[in-house]
Amino acid sequence: MTADGNHIGTLGSADYFGEIALLRDVPRTATVTAKTEVELFALDRDEFLSAVTGHAASAEAADAVVASRLSGLRPGVASL
Repeated sequence: MTADGNHIGTLGSADYFGEIALLRDVPRTATVTAKTEVELFALDRDEFLSAVTGHAASAEAADAVVASRLSGLRPGVASL
């Protein structure tokens, strides 16, 4: 993953990305580029929000993931 041209992380098998844009309705915060062939599964925003925010524990877990990922980005993005 890159943000502002800087490497900010590496994803592996069963990892995910794009949740910040879906949860906060903002433009993406990073770019993901595959180094090998991948199988990508995508959800539209409404389906994702329904699945994640419809249960208090999963909504709390999603917020924790967003906070963790944003903490590694530039300061202006961390307040999303």
